[in-house]
Amino acid sequence: MCGTLRRMSPARSRRRRRRIGPTLLAAGLLVGIGAIAAIALSRVEMVPLLGGRIPAVAYDAYRTAAAAAPSVRESCAVDWTVLAGIAQVESRHGRIDDEHDVAPDGDVEPPIRGRPLDGTRGTQTIADTDGGELDGDPEWDRAMGPLQFIPTTWSELGRDGNADGTADPDNLYDAALTAVAHLCLREPGDYGDHGQLRRALIAYNASGRYADDVLDWIDRYRAGTPEEIIEGPGDEA
Repeated sequence: MCGTLRRMSPARSRRRRRRIGPTLLAAGLLVGIGAIAAIALSRVEMVPLLGGRIPAVAYDAYRTAAAAAPSVRESCAVDWTVLAGIAQVESRHGRIDDEHDVAPDGDVEPPIRGRPLDGTRGTQTIADTDGGELDGDPEWDRAMGPLQFIPTTWSELGRDGNADGTADPDNLYDAALTAVAHLCLREPGDYGDHGQLRRALIAYNASGRYADDVLDWIDRYRAGTPEEIIEGPGDEA
């Protein structure tokens, strides 16, 4: 399942740019559990500790990516609940507000974008690195997608998790496998060990509070039954 990053076709890139505008509202409206982490990299403000149930397609994306972890790094093991915990804190599994939803193929519509990394409101200063091709902003970089990667990280680690020939930060299958790559390649370790997992989460987003929030959701998902944590037809998070 591990793929090689390939640039989106011009048509697909133009389609995504047209959809970027409405997504920026999410960056300023939501205040949530990861406010400190959001300031560090200007991720979309984290969602409150409400709901937390996982769409079926997201659950499949996390399990698929977890199963592919050894193909990213030999002997690397990432439980699907780790990916679910990250995704819940970052974007509520792609449904950060009522305007966002997840398609059956794992695409998040419309794309999620964080604040511009322009050095204001406590953000880092990261001038544009991708010509706006990935994040839609030709002036400043922005965190992208349901797992909130910045363009430089995506260019280095982006994976094609659904074998469609394209690594897309706005697709849950691709983003989940890229999260596996981030964990396994940047902070390898035994993620069954609480301390080692916490260090890997801080490497993912440099905030102890962020890591603790993710760990809390991991524990919730591990303690719950499938009926409790996975949405059925017609359910809402």
